[in-house]
Amino acid sequence: MRFWTLLKAYGEQCFIAFDQLVNALIPPLDGTVSYADETLSARAYRAHRDGKIMGRVLMPVIDLLFFWQGPDHCKNAYIKEFARKNYPEEYRAGVPIFERRAP
Repeated sequence: MRFWTLLKAYGEQCFIAFDQLVNALIPPLDGTVSYADETLSARAYRAHRDGKIMGRVLMPVIDLLFFWQGPDHCKNAYIKEFARKNYPEEYRAGVPIFERRAP
């Protein structure tokens, strides 16, 4: 059971990393700067909020692609950036752990 949990977590982290890479590689043609640790969904929301063309084009498409997560996927992704939801649990505490952890 632990193997499948680790495999799922690995897959999620790879998807987030790919998402962040795509976001970082899109140049700020409309003035919306990309941040290396930000998802494309969160950036699309920022662009939409600021009236940029990228937001008007990408946000509805991304929200549609992630319809199963409910309405406002991009806005929720933006909010999750502040809560550090994409961070591994160890980093969310904000305090380094120097002792060895049990497997």
